[in-house]
Amino acid sequence: MKKLFLPLPFLIFATPSFGADLPRYDPEKHCKEVAEFSGGSNMIYSSCIDLEQTNYNSIKSEWNDLSDQIRNHCNQVAQFSGGSYQILKSCVDLEKNAANNTSKFKF
Repeated sequence: MKKLFLPLPFLIFATPSFGADLPRYDPEKHCKEVAEFSGGSNMIYSSCIDLEQTNYNSIKSEWNDLSDQIRNHCNQVAQFSGGSYQILKSCVDLEKNAANNTSKFKF
């Protein structure tokens, strides 16, 4: 029986990055809490679910291209509110914008 030999660089690149997975939140729970805060509105719940879905779809296509720093920071921000893809996406957009437009102090 022949042994399969894979060069070390191939093994490094073939290993999936488990830390880069898009976080799994519970949009139904989050939106239920939002709707209950506003009196139990079905309209608020449905709108919240739609926003969560839109933002999830948007962020999943760019998640692996983000820096670890942005992913970790924005995940913590989004989890603080109970886990929201809308907050996650907003945080990512703000962080990317700030990184591209660093303020300078002027005397």
